[in-house]
Amino acid sequence: MSITQPSKTDRSRTLERLRQHQTILVEFARLAAEATDLQRLLDLACQHAARAVGVDHAKVMQYRSDKGDLLMIAGKGWKPGTVGHARLGADMLSPPGRAYQTREAICLGAINDDADFRYSSLLREHGIVSLLNAPIAIDGVVWGVMEVDSTTLDAFDEDDQRFLVAFSLVLALAVRHRQGQAERERRAEEMGRRLAQAETYMQEQNHRVRNYFQMILSILGSRSRRAASGQARTELEEVMERVTAVGLAHDLLTVESGHSAVDAATYLDALCLGIERSMTDEVRIERDLESIQLRPDRAVPLGLILNELVTNCIKYAVKERPDAFIKVRFCSDIGTSEALLSVQDNGPGLGEQRPGSLGLRLVRSLAGQLSGRINIDSSGSGTEVTLIFPLIE
Repeated sequence: MSITQPSKTDRSRTLERLRQHQTILVEFARLAAEATDLQRLLDLACQHAARAVGVDHAKVMQYRSDKGDLLMIAGKGWKPGTVGHARLGADMLSPPGRAYQTREAICLGAINDDADFRYSSLLREHGIVSLLNAPIAIDGVVWGVMEVDSTTLDAFDEDDQRFLVAFSLVLALAVRHRQGQAERERRAEEMGRRLAQAETYMQEQNHRVRNYFQMILSILGSRSRRAASGQARTELEEVMERVTAVGLAHDLLTVESGHSAVDAATYLDALCLGIERSMTDEVRIERDLESIQLRPDRAVPLGLILNELVTNCIKYAVKERPDAFIKVRFCSDIGTSEALLSVQDNGPGLGEQRPGSLGLRLVRSLAGQLSGRINIDSSGSGTEVTLIFPLIE
């Protein structure tokens, strides 16, 4: 029995087809790597796959879990209105459905005369009699099916099948990359939207809080003007100073990455500047302040402590002294993850009877809110009060 060997012409044609497969596969891989639009990528996939195997019809079908079918989302050669609307079964009687179920390529040379498969109205209307498809699997899950169709019987061979399997693998990688990119963009957009909403909400709340502070200050100012004694007036003015310190913290509040924070250096500097402007004596408050982001619930006690210490310095230590000075220092210690606030004056020292010592009760109470500790170094040449507290993210 003789075996017919392929002719030289047949071998040449086969080699030429394989070269075409390779060329188109490389070309599509390059386009897939550069694609930014998924729909455009799928349209190109249909065009390249059809050209590679020499047919006029190709389609990409995506599985819809909520419908249990395969929707044609891209195609070439189909009648208008087909792409985006044509649905094919995902069951074993449907050629693309079997590819989806088995995760294997399906090649049919005569779908119109094959009892194992359903001859869909879509294929019948377009005169399709043979087809070849391959699953598009992403991370082990079949996303959809790539299919080429022909109006000629037995239009596809093993070389075409190997090509389409490789082509579908490249397409799957491109779809996964684009879906991941789209998801990252969606998350970034959602985060931006939420941050914008949070910023708007924070601005609205700050506006309300500012109005509340102004209302409180107005009430306290009215009470102070009507106070029956100088002591009562002084006490009300001290309360107003503390309310102002808290209100300033809210004015300097910022929102970054969804978290609210106050820059300690800006806050403490603004407090010192406000105190300087309210003083009748020319006393300069020297500042050495490190920029540290603090949560509002920690910035407010810190500001109240500074306000109390500096106010006491002015009232009881440096008043009417030509050489008077007040030094404020705020810094962090990376080694211990602590922050330090120091207020120093060149007054006569605390002494046993210094009236300002009463204010230290409030300072110690506020330090407790920061889980901090107060150190006092006082002598006849001046006093330095130091607050040390842990930095908390």
